[in-house]
Amino acid sequence: MGLAVHCIVPVALLAVACAGVERAPSASSPDHLVGGTETEWLVPGHDDRNYLLRLPPDYDAETPIPVVFGFHGGGGNKEGFVRTGCPEGHRDDPGCLSALADREGFALVMPDGVRRRGLFGGRSWNAGGGRDGFRCVGGEACATDSDDVAYFDDLLAEVRRAVVTHDDQVFATGISNGGAMSHRLACERSEVVAAIATIAGAAQVQATPGCAPSRAVPVLHVHGTEDPCWGYDGSISERLCDDGTGGRFVSVPDSMAGWLERNGCDGTDLDDMTRETMPDAQDDGTRSTRFRGVDCDADTEHVRIDGGGHTWPSGWDYLAERRIGKVAQDFDGNQLVWAFLEAHPLPPTPVDFD
Repeated sequence: MGLAVHCIVPVALLAVACAGVERAPSASSPDHLVGGTETEWLVPGHDDRNYLLRLPPDYDAETPIPVVFGFHGGGGNKEGFVRTGCPEGHRDDPGCLSALADREGFALVMPDGVRRRGLFGGRSWNAGGGRDGFRCVGGEACATDSDDVAYFDDLLAEVRRAVVTHDDQVFATGISNGGAMSHRLACERSEVVAAIATIAGAAQVQATPGCAPSRAVPVLHVHGTEDPCWGYDGSISERLCDDGTGGRFVSVPDSMAGWLERNGCDGTDLDDMTRETMPDAQDDGTRSTRFRGVDCDADTEHVRIDGGGHTWPSGWDYLAERRIGKVAQDFDGNQLVWAFLEAHPLPPTPVDFD
């Protein structure tokens, strides 16, 4: 299966040791995974697409725990996603998504997308699109027509082999291309993924070939109105974010309209949703409004950050503001994401007595 880098990070020390990558041990084996670690493991059958697994300090193989899959943005990687939810990108900050996972007791799985050719190639997900004027999102994953839904199936199977998970608490989140990938999983794996909460990446999959989940899926999408990479209206204005494939993005209003319709809400437009202005806690040039669908079969929500950029709220300002826009500081993006996911486990499967 080849060699890569295997890093173990004790949560308390944040020290790194590296060796050859292997499969994670089975949860039923004597040397099962230890809580309080962040480890890199193989996904059998997928060369060079390992995943990071972070387990909370109190994890034991007798107690099922929720699992959150975190998908990096286009051009990024799993290590970059670890920093995405950290204030100023500092991995030891207690405000990080990883630190929240430790406190709240859920496993955080951070996989790698398809690597772009070249020594320093970034990675991407095939999140949909590519026809009828819509760009494929995105990058090398689209160029190679990668079946990333099948990759997710194999990844989930591997995680479930290694970790005792709650079958009804498998969730997805991500930013940009990774957010769009989460939308695709909500569309195509709704029997497994209980809910999604996404940042700066809308439902590109609904353009082509479409989105047909087997049930109503709880969705929260967060997006800035001044996002230069995935424009709120579906445009793109920053050369840095353009992979050269051409075409447009699914806009945020259209993405939300699709979910409002699929989730059986009363009305299929942002104007049909209730709205509340979120507290303006910081003088950061942004202001956020939370929209909620009315009488939906599954909660359907959107946070619009007026003045916000292509960024994770309260997270990492990974490039200069003039390139990616503002990082909203009025609310904690990690807390928002987890509160929504935690509240929406997979509903019980109806029993057919016929």
